Amino acid sequence: MIRVGMISWAHVHAEFRAKALSEIPGVEVVAISDDDPARGRAAAERWNAEFVDDWRELVRRDLDIVMVHSENSRHRDQVIAAAEAGKHVFCEKPVATSVEDARAMAEAVRRAGVDGTAAFVSRFSKEADRAKKIVESGVLGKVLLTRSFIGLAGIAEIGCPPDMVEWMNDPALGGGGAWIDEGSHGVDLLRWLVGDLTEVTAMTANRNKPGLDGEDIAVALARYADGGLAEIGTVWSLSADIGMRNSLEIYGTEGTLVMRATDPFPRVEVYRSGDDPLYRGWTTPHIEPDVSEPHDYGSWPPHVHHYKREVASYVNRVQQGLRPFGPTLDDGLACLAVIEAGYASAASGGTAVPVKPL
Repeated sequence: MIRVGMISWAHVHAEFRAKALSEIPGVEVVAISDDDPARGRAAAERWNAEFVDDWRELVRRDLDIVMVHSENSRHRDQVIAAAEAGKHVFCEKPVATSVEDARAMAEAVRRAGVDGTAAFVSRFSKEADRAKKIVESGVLGKVLLTRSFIGLAGIAEIGCPPDMVEWMNDPALGGGGAWIDEGSHGVDLLRWLVGDLTEVTAMTANRNKPGLDGEDIAVALARYADGGLAEIGTVWSLSADIGMRNSLEIYGTEGTLVMRATDPFPRVEVYRSGDDPLYRGWTTPHIEPDVSEPHDYGSWPPHVHHYKREVASYVNRVQQGLRPFGPTLDDGLACLAVIEAGYASAASGGTAVPVKPL
Protein backbone atom coordinates (compact mmCIF):
# COMPACT_ATOMS: atom_id res chain seq x y z
CA MET A 1 0.00 0.00 0.00
CA ILE A 2 1.33 3.45 -0.97
CA ARG A 3 0.74 5.89 1.87
CA VAL A 4 0.18 9.52 0.90
CA GLY A 5 0.23 12.62 3.07
CA MET A 6 -1.21 15.87 1.71
CA ILE A 7 -0.13 19.35 2.78
CA SER A 8 -2.79 22.07 2.43
CA TRP A 9 -6.13 22.38 0.70
CA ALA A 10 -5.33 25.97 -0.36
CA HIS A 11 -5.46 24.88 -4.02
CA VAL A 12 -8.63 23.19 -5.26
CA HIS A 13 -6.55 20.66 -7.18
CA ALA A 14 -5.90 18.95 -3.84
CA GLU A 15 -9.54 17.87 -3.91
CA PHE A 16 -9.25 16.63 -7.51
CA ARG A 17 -6.19 14.56 -6.71
CA ALA A 18 -7.56 13.17 -3.44
CA LYS A 19 -10.62 11.97 -5.37
CA ALA A 20 -8.39 10.43 -8.03
CA LEU A 21 -6.25 8.68 -5.43
CA SER A 22 -9.38 7.27 -3.75
CA GLU A 23 -10.30 5.51 -7.01
CA ILE A 24 -6.95 3.73 -7.49
CA PRO A 25 -6.28 0.38 -5.77
CA GLY A 26 -3.13 0.15 -3.69
CA VAL A 27 -2.93 3.78 -2.58
CA GLU A 28 -4.39 5.62 0.40
CA VAL A 29 -4.41 9.20 1.69
CA VAL A 30 -3.58 8.64 5.36
CA ALA A 31 -2.79 12.14 6.63
CA ILE A 32 -3.76 15.71 5.79
CA SER A 33 -2.36 18.95 7.19
CA ASP A 34 -3.54 22.51 6.62
CA ASP A 35 -2.77 25.85 8.23
CA ASP A 36 -6.53 26.47 8.02
CA PRO A 37 -7.64 23.82 10.57
CA ALA A 38 -11.33 23.93 9.65
CA ARG A 39 -10.54 23.43 5.96
CA GLY A 40 -8.04 20.69 6.69
CA ARG A 41 -10.26 18.82 9.14
CA ALA A 42 -13.13 18.89 6.64
CA ALA A 43 -10.87 17.43 3.94
CA ALA A 44 -9.57 14.76 6.33
CA GLU A 45 -13.15 13.77 7.19
CA ARG A 46 -14.14 13.56 3.50
CA TRP A 47 -11.20 11.31 2.64
CA ASN A 48 -11.08 9.30 5.87
CA ALA A 49 -7.59 10.53 6.75
CA GLU A 50 -5.99 11.72 9.96
CA PHE A 51 -5.73 15.48 10.40
CA VAL A 52 -2.24 16.58 11.49
CA ASP A 53 -2.02 20.07 13.00
CA ASP A 54 1.48 20.90 11.73
CA TRP A 55 2.82 20.00 8.27
CA ARG A 56 6.29 19.62 9.83
CA GLU A 57 4.91 16.72 11.84
CA LEU A 58 3.16 15.26 8.78
CA VAL A 59 6.40 14.89 6.79
CA ARG A 60 7.89 12.86 9.65
CA ARG A 61 5.08 10.29 9.51
CA ASP A 62 5.35 6.85 7.88
CA LEU A 63 4.56 8.03 4.35
CA ASP A 64 5.76 7.18 0.86
CA ILE A 65 4.64 10.40 -0.84
CA VAL A 66 3.89 13.95 0.25
CA MET A 67 1.64 16.05 -2.00
CA VAL A 68 1.90 19.84 -1.65
CA HIS A 69 -1.04 22.07 -2.62
CA SER A 70 -0.31 25.14 -0.51
CA GLU A 71 -0.01 28.73 -1.72
CA ASN A 72 2.75 28.95 -4.35
CA SER A 73 5.17 30.96 -2.20
CA ARG A 74 5.00 28.34 0.58
CA HIS A 75 6.06 25.37 -1.54
CA ARG A 76 9.78 25.76 -0.94
CA ASP A 77 9.95 25.02 2.79
CA GLN A 78 7.40 22.20 2.60
CA VAL A 79 9.00 20.43 -0.37
CA ILE A 80 12.50 20.68 1.10
CA ALA A 81 11.34 19.38 4.50
CA ALA A 82 9.54 16.44 2.90
CA ALA A 83 12.60 15.57 0.80
CA GLU A 84 14.89 15.78 3.82
CA ALA A 85 12.51 13.41 5.62
CA GLY A 86 13.05 10.90 2.80
CA LYS A 87 9.67 11.30 1.12
CA HIS A 88 8.95 11.55 -2.59
CA VAL A 89 7.27 14.90 -3.23
CA PHE A 90 4.51 15.88 -5.66
CA CYS A 91 4.20 19.67 -5.93
CA GLU A 92 1.45 21.80 -7.49
CA LYS A 93 2.58 24.12 -10.26
CA PRO A 94 4.09 26.66 -10.42
CA VAL A 95 6.53 24.89 -8.16
CA ALA A 96 7.58 28.20 -6.59
CA THR A 97 7.40 31.95 -7.11
CA SER A 98 11.09 32.47 -7.88
CA VAL A 99 13.86 30.65 -9.70
CA GLU A 100 15.92 30.78 -6.50
CA ASP A 101 13.29 28.85 -4.55
CA ALA A 102 12.69 26.35 -7.36
CA ARG A 103 16.43 25.68 -7.64
CA ALA A 104 16.68 25.03 -3.89
CA MET A 105 13.79 22.57 -4.12
CA ALA A 106 15.30 20.69 -7.06
CA GLU A 107 18.67 20.50 -5.30
CA ALA A 108 17.03 19.22 -2.10
CA VAL A 109 15.39 16.22 -3.77
CA ARG A 110 18.66 15.36 -5.53
CA ARG A 111 20.58 15.46 -2.25
CA ALA A 112 17.95 13.30 -0.55
CA GLY A 113 17.79 10.76 -3.41
CA VAL A 114 14.00 11.08 -3.69
CA ASP A 115 11.81 12.12 -6.60
CA GLY A 116 10.36 15.60 -6.91
CA THR A 117 7.42 15.78 -9.31
CA ALA A 118 5.90 18.95 -10.76
CA ALA A 119 2.15 18.90 -11.36
CA PHE A 120 2.09 19.86 -15.04
CA VAL A 121 -1.30 18.27 -15.58
CA SER A 122 -1.72 19.64 -19.12
CA ARG A 123 0.71 16.97 -20.34
CA PHE A 124 -1.86 14.33 -19.40
CA SER A 125 -4.73 15.22 -21.70
CA LYS A 126 -5.15 12.59 -24.40
CA GLU A 127 -4.76 15.32 -27.01
CA ALA A 128 -1.37 16.37 -25.59
CA ASP A 129 -0.23 12.76 -25.48
CA ARG A 130 -1.21 12.29 -29.14
CA ALA A 131 0.50 15.54 -30.13
CA LYS A 132 3.67 14.37 -28.39
CA LYS A 133 3.71 11.11 -30.36
CA ILE A 134 3.14 12.92 -33.65
CA VAL A 135 5.91 15.46 -33.01
CA GLU A 136 8.32 12.70 -31.99
CA SER A 137 7.51 10.77 -35.19
CA GLY A 138 9.13 13.57 -37.19
CA VAL A 139 6.26 13.97 -39.66
CA LEU A 140 6.15 17.75 -39.06
CA GLY A 141 9.80 18.17 -40.03
CA LYS A 142 11.80 20.95 -38.39
CA VAL A 143 9.63 23.09 -36.10
CA LEU A 144 9.63 26.70 -37.23
CA LEU A 145 6.96 28.35 -35.11
CA THR A 146 4.57 27.43 -32.30
CA ARG A 147 1.54 29.23 -30.92
CA SER A 148 0.09 28.37 -27.51
CA PHE A 149 -3.01 29.82 -25.88
CA ILE A 150 -4.26 28.83 -22.46
CA GLY A 151 -6.78 30.78 -20.45
CA LEU A 152 -9.57 30.89 -17.89
CA ALA A 153 -12.63 32.99 -17.26
CA GLY A 154 -10.96 33.75 -13.94
CA ILE A 155 -10.25 31.96 -10.67
CA ALA A 156 -13.58 32.93 -9.10
CA GLU A 157 -15.46 32.57 -12.36
CA ILE A 158 -14.58 28.88 -12.83
CA GLY A 159 -15.80 28.09 -9.32
CA CYS A 160 -12.67 28.06 -7.16
CA PRO A 161 -13.44 28.61 -3.45
CA PRO A 162 -13.15 32.15 -2.01
CA ASP A 163 -10.04 31.38 0.05
CA MET A 164 -8.20 30.27 -3.10
CA VAL A 165 -9.40 33.33 -5.01
CA GLU A 166 -8.04 35.53 -2.23
CA TRP A 167 -4.52 34.13 -2.18
CA MET A 168 -4.23 33.83 -5.96
CA ASN A 169 -5.09 37.53 -6.22
CA ASP A 170 -2.13 38.27 -3.92
CA PRO A 171 1.14 38.35 -5.93
CA ALA A 172 3.17 37.73 -2.78
CA LEU A 173 1.46 34.36 -2.32
CA GLY A 174 0.72 33.46 -5.93
CA GLY A 175 3.75 35.01 -7.60
CA GLY A 176 1.76 37.02 -10.14
CA GLY A 177 -1.39 36.63 -12.21
CA ALA A 178 -2.33 34.83 -15.40
CA TRP A 179 1.26 34.61 -16.70
CA ILE A 180 2.66 32.53 -13.85
CA ASP A 181 -0.55 30.54 -13.40
CA GLU A 182 -1.89 29.50 -16.79
CA GLY A 183 1.22 30.67 -18.66
CA SER A 184 3.20 28.00 -16.82
CA HIS A 185 1.09 25.30 -18.51
CA GLY A 186 1.72 26.86 -21.92
CA VAL A 187 5.46 27.13 -21.34
CA ASP A 188 5.74 23.57 -20.05
CA LEU A 189 3.82 22.10 -22.98
CA LEU A 190 6.10 23.86 -25.45
CA ARG A 191 9.24 22.74 -23.62
CA TRP A 192 7.93 19.16 -23.48
CA LEU A 193 6.82 19.03 -27.11
CA VAL A 194 9.49 21.12 -28.84
CA GLY A 195 12.45 22.08 -26.63
CA ASP A 196 14.03 24.61 -24.32
CA LEU A 197 13.27 28.33 -24.60
CA THR A 198 16.23 30.69 -24.30
CA GLU A 199 14.89 34.24 -24.73
CA VAL A 200 11.57 35.95 -23.93
CA THR A 201 9.87 39.21 -24.91
CA ALA A 202 6.62 39.76 -23.01
CA MET A 203 3.86 42.21 -22.21
CA THR A 204 1.29 41.97 -19.42
CA ALA A 205 -1.78 44.02 -18.54
CA ASN A 206 -4.86 44.05 -16.35
CA ARG A 207 -7.87 44.73 -18.54
CA ASN A 208 -10.80 43.22 -16.69
CA LYS A 209 -9.93 42.27 -13.10
CA PRO A 210 -9.89 45.41 -10.92
CA GLY A 211 -9.55 43.32 -7.74
CA LEU A 212 -6.46 41.54 -9.01
CA ASP A 213 -3.07 42.97 -8.03
CA GLY A 214 -1.44 41.59 -11.17
CA GLU A 215 -2.10 40.78 -14.81
CA ASP A 216 -5.18 39.14 -16.28
CA ILE A 217 -3.62 38.95 -19.76
CA ALA A 218 -0.12 38.25 -21.03
CA VAL A 219 1.51 37.67 -24.40
CA ALA A 220 5.08 36.49 -24.90
CA LEU A 221 7.34 35.82 -27.86
CA ALA A 222 10.16 33.38 -27.21
CA ARG A 223 13.08 31.75 -28.99
CA TYR A 224 13.88 28.04 -28.87
CA ALA A 225 17.43 26.84 -28.37
CA ASP A 226 17.53 25.70 -32.02
CA GLY A 227 16.38 29.10 -33.31
CA GLY A 228 12.66 28.43 -33.77
CA LEU A 229 10.13 30.92 -32.43
CA ALA A 230 7.16 30.63 -30.08
CA GLU A 231 4.14 32.71 -29.17
CA ILE A 232 2.41 32.20 -25.80
CA GLY A 233 -0.84 33.91 -24.82
CA THR A 234 -2.83 33.63 -21.61
CA VAL A 235 -5.98 35.25 -20.22
CA TRP A 236 -7.73 35.25 -16.85
CA SER A 237 -10.83 36.99 -18.27
CA LEU A 238 -11.86 34.52 -20.95
CA SER A 239 -15.42 34.36 -22.25
CA ALA A 240 -16.06 30.83 -23.56
CA ASP A 241 -18.49 27.98 -22.68
CA ILE A 242 -16.72 26.02 -19.90
CA GLY A 243 -14.57 29.03 -18.99
CA MET A 244 -11.26 27.61 -20.14
CA ARG A 245 -9.26 26.94 -23.28
CA ASN A 246 -6.00 25.15 -24.04
CA SER A 247 -4.93 25.15 -27.68
CA LEU A 248 -1.65 24.75 -29.49
CA GLU A 249 -0.40 25.14 -33.07
CA ILE A 250 2.91 23.76 -34.33
CA TYR A 251 4.17 24.79 -37.77
CA GLY A 252 6.96 22.64 -39.23
CA THR A 253 8.78 22.43 -42.53
CA GLU A 254 6.83 19.28 -43.48
CA GLY A 255 3.48 19.78 -41.78
CA THR A 256 1.22 21.52 -39.29
CA LEU A 257 -0.37 20.29 -36.06
CA VAL A 258 -3.30 21.87 -34.21
CA MET A 259 -4.27 20.65 -30.72
CA ARG A 260 -7.55 21.69 -29.09
CA ALA A 261 -7.59 20.07 -25.65
CA THR A 262 -10.59 21.84 -24.07
CA ASP A 263 -12.87 22.62 -26.99
CA PRO A 264 -16.41 21.17 -26.99
CA PHE A 265 -14.96 18.51 -29.34
CA PRO A 266 -11.31 18.04 -28.28
CA ARG A 267 -9.06 16.87 -31.07
CA VAL A 268 -5.67 16.91 -32.76
CA GLU A 269 -5.49 17.86 -36.44
CA VAL A 270 -2.51 17.38 -38.74
CA TYR A 271 -1.83 18.70 -42.22
CA ARG A 272 0.75 17.34 -44.64
CA SER A 273 1.04 17.62 -48.37
CA GLY A 274 2.26 14.73 -50.47
CA ASP A 275 1.26 11.08 -50.62
CA ASP A 276 1.83 9.88 -47.06
CA PRO A 277 -1.09 7.44 -46.51
CA LEU A 278 -1.35 8.34 -42.81
CA TYR A 279 -1.30 12.11 -43.29
CA ARG A 280 -2.67 13.33 -46.59
CA GLY A 281 -4.11 16.85 -46.44
CA TRP A 282 -5.92 17.61 -43.18
CA THR A 283 -6.46 14.54 -40.98
CA THR A 284 -7.66 13.94 -37.42
CA PRO A 285 -5.40 11.15 -36.11
CA HIS A 286 -7.23 8.65 -33.95
CA ILE A 287 -6.70 8.98 -30.21
CA GLU A 288 -6.84 5.52 -28.69
CA PRO A 289 -8.72 5.00 -25.43
CA ASP A 290 -6.78 3.78 -22.41
CA VAL A 291 -6.61 -0.02 -22.25
CA SER A 292 -7.92 0.07 -18.68
CA GLU A 293 -9.42 3.31 -17.42
CA PRO A 294 -8.43 3.72 -13.76
CA HIS A 295 -11.39 5.88 -12.74
CA ASP A 296 -15.12 6.32 -12.80
CA TYR A 297 -14.98 8.79 -15.66
CA GLY A 298 -18.72 9.33 -15.72
CA SER A 299 -18.57 11.22 -12.43
CA TRP A 300 -15.97 13.69 -13.72
CA PRO A 301 -16.53 16.52 -16.23
CA PRO A 302 -14.56 15.79 -19.44
CA HIS A 303 -12.38 18.89 -19.07
CA VAL A 304 -10.83 17.54 -15.84
CA HIS A 305 -10.19 13.94 -16.95
CA HIS A 306 -6.49 14.77 -17.32
CA TYR A 307 -6.17 15.12 -13.52
CA LYS A 308 -7.16 11.48 -13.18
CA ARG A 309 -4.74 10.38 -15.88
CA GLU A 310 -1.98 12.38 -14.21
CA VAL A 311 -2.52 10.79 -10.80
CA ALA A 312 -2.98 7.30 -12.24
CA SER A 313 0.25 7.63 -14.21
CA TYR A 314 2.06 8.91 -11.13
CA VAL A 315 0.87 6.09 -8.87
CA ASN A 316 1.56 3.46 -11.53
CA ARG A 317 5.14 4.65 -11.91
CA VAL A 318 5.64 4.74 -8.15
CA GLN A 319 4.27 1.21 -7.80
CA GLN A 320 6.56 -0.08 -10.56
CA GLY A 321 9.60 1.92 -9.47
CA LEU A 322 9.79 3.69 -12.84
CA ARG A 323 11.67 6.94 -12.25
CA PRO A 324 11.21 9.77 -12.59
CA PHE A 325 7.56 9.49 -11.64
CA GLY A 326 6.47 12.38 -13.88
CA PRO A 327 7.49 15.90 -14.86
CA THR A 328 10.29 16.73 -12.46
CA LEU A 329 11.11 19.68 -10.24
CA ASP A 330 13.86 20.43 -12.77
CA ASP A 331 11.06 20.86 -15.33
CA GLY A 332 9.35 23.16 -12.86
CA LEU A 333 12.58 25.12 -12.43
CA ALA A 334 13.09 25.45 -16.19
CA CYS A 335 9.50 26.61 -16.67
CA LEU A 336 9.84 29.17 -13.89
CA ALA A 337 13.02 30.55 -15.47
CA VAL A 338 10.97 31.34 -18.60
CA ILE A 339 8.15 32.86 -16.53
CA GLU A 340 10.62 35.00 -14.57
CA ALA A 341 12.26 36.21 -17.79
CA GLY A 342 8.81 37.12 -19.10
CA TYR A 343 8.03 39.23 -16.05
CA ALA A 344 11.42 40.94 -16.35
CA SER A 345 10.73 41.71 -20.00
CA ALA A 346 7.27 43.10 -19.25
CA ALA A 347 8.68 45.29 -16.46
CA SER A 348 11.25 46.73 -18.89
CA GLY A 349 8.66 47.61 -21.50
CA GLY A 350 8.92 44.47 -23.60
CA THR A 351 12.66 44.19 -24.24
CA ALA A 352 14.08 40.75 -24.93
CA VAL A 353 15.38 39.02 -21.78
CA PRO A 354 17.53 35.87 -21.87
CA VAL A 355 16.34 32.89 -19.85
CA LYS A 356 18.82 32.30 -17.03
CA PRO A 357 21.00 29.20 -17.49
CA LEU A 358 20.11 26.55 -14.90
